[in-house]
Amino acid sequence: METARTALEQAYLDYRTELEAAEKKSRPTDGLFGIGRAIGDDTCHERFDERVRQAAEAVAEGKPSGDEAREAVRTLLLREGDAPWPLSAQWMLRAAERHSLPLIPLLRPEDAKDILKAYGSRYPRWDRLPAQKQVFAALKAKAKAAGTDA
Repeated sequence: METARTALEQAYLDYRTELEAAEKKSRPTDGLFGIGRAIGDDTCHERFDERVRQAAEAVAEGKPSGDEAREAVRTLLLREGDAPWPLSAQWMLRAAERHSLPLIPLLRPEDAKDILKAYGSRYPRWDRLPAQKQVFAALKAKAKAAGTDA
């Protein structure tokens, strides 16, 4: 189980490294007027998403304890303590949050409630993309599953 969670954390570290390397190679005019290659087109984004998907699925398949599920979901959704990410990574970081969906049912209701509160303050209702709406709904359902008022 620890290996799967380490793979999840490593996916974020690798993504930051690959993204920084891609940004160093790019020129200020890349992607402007359709000329050159924009940083958003770099394959590091797809590699990151696939790594996160595989790692999250491995955690879920490993039948994690409540604590392990909580830590994996927090890694995917809250990433506290991270240095600020470049703007070019924001959309992929938000999209990758959908990979927490198979892990949310494994949370304890009280953990889902705590994560829901932090996640809700991170993404106010008007700033939620479809992935965040799905995650928010799943967290809310899990928090209410045991009669806990979310």
